[in-house]
Amino acid sequence: MSAGLTVNTCLFPLNTLKTRLQSRPVGAAMGFADRSILRGLYRGFLIDTMGTFPGTGLFMATYEVLKATGALHPTLCAAGASVAGSLFTAPCDAMKQRMQVDPNASIRGELRAAFKSSNPLRRLFVGYPQFLIRDLPFDAIQMTSFEALKSWHSKAVEPGRPRTPAELAWLGGAAGAITGLLTTPLDVARTAEVCAMRAGLKCTGVACLRELVRQGGAKVLLRGSLPRMIEISLGGVLYFSALEHTKRVLGYHDPPAHFGDDDGKVAAA
Repeated sequence: MSAGLTVNTCLFPLNTLKTRLQSRPVGAAMGFADRSILRGLYRGFLIDTMGTFPGTGLFMATYEVLKATGALHPTLCAAGASVAGSLFTAPCDAMKQRMQVDPNASIRGELRAAFKSSNPLRRLFVGYPQFLIRDLPFDAIQMTSFEALKSWHSKAVEPGRPRTPAELAWLGGAAGAITGLLTTPLDVARTAEVCAMRAGLKCTGVACLRELVRQGGAKVLLRGSLPRMIEISLGGVLYFSALEHTKRVLGYHDPPAHFGDDDGKVAAA
């Protein structure tokens, strides 16, 4: 949880920039030269933290428990952990995105609108399939990349030597950059539904993404990719550094990772 809070506090403005770039109508001339995109960069931070703090804690607890069994590949461990964490993060993420793009939106207003609707859960979990479609691959790619990079590093640089904080930082940053780029189209799909009205769309689900591509071409799938890559790369540096430090303070040691070497043996993480 400490790792998630650290990342969220430091990098939230990049997340806001990414969301605003993704939610603008196709063809709109809004960019970094538009001062309005830089205002209120911490709008939605509180509600996002309310979801991220317990959500990240539940994710990592689930991931470490599943990994400790030794029965599952880290990819499957991350996928299971992502579903568990999403119960907290998904509704808060939807409210955060609306607040990032609408200066009139508020936590109280979002909650009031949800509980006054005929289906509060549907309102709170709007775009939930897109959330899982984005976050399941995201978490699987990020955690698998990090575990694979740790495994590679343990064999390439003085096998058996504990990794330094600096080494963990750049390994986490590399995993984050890879993940951010590969999952940008999935993030665009999520933002398209949550902020459909803002983007000038009257649709739900996959139809929102199809309409965006119809209007702007395939390049629309990489909207906000630069701030997203920077955010997640820097987030990887902070997140995995804080995570590994916390595990060492608590006396936790990683079990062997499921990455085979050339002889079919399991390499230590």
